[in-house]
Amino acid sequence: MEATARELPFPVWLAAIFGFAKAGFLALMGVIGVLAWNGVSDPWGIGSLIMAALFGIASYMLMRGNRVARIVLAALAVIGGVTAIVFAFIGPTSAILPSITTAVLDAIVLWLLYGVRSSKEYFGT
Repeated sequence: MEATARELPFPVWLAAIFGFAKAGFLALMGVIGVLAWNGVSDPWGIGSLIMAALFGIASYMLMRGNRVARIVLAALAVIGGVTAIVFAFIGPTSAILPSITTAVLDAIVLWLLYGVRSSKEYFGT
């Protein structure tokens, strides 16, 4: 018998694309951080590269319909959103708008994964 594959709903696909975009951005920032290691007071390049890898792997697995990847990507979005909100208050004033934008994008990912009916149906929740 041939198994029928379920089609990936658009909201889940879009959440994975957001994850890939964030992974690419974090990877770029990680490379910059590693290259500027001696010139910065707080080295953050390795952490950024690790987060990029986690986002990339979770996004790839989400595109394959993995339920655990949904949870991991949501957890990474929560961590990123909370970190962005905190940085909006403790960072420089030039970081307020980018931090709020990051938090909003993380909230959109959470909504796409858990708030849309087609996503809930696809993952069986």
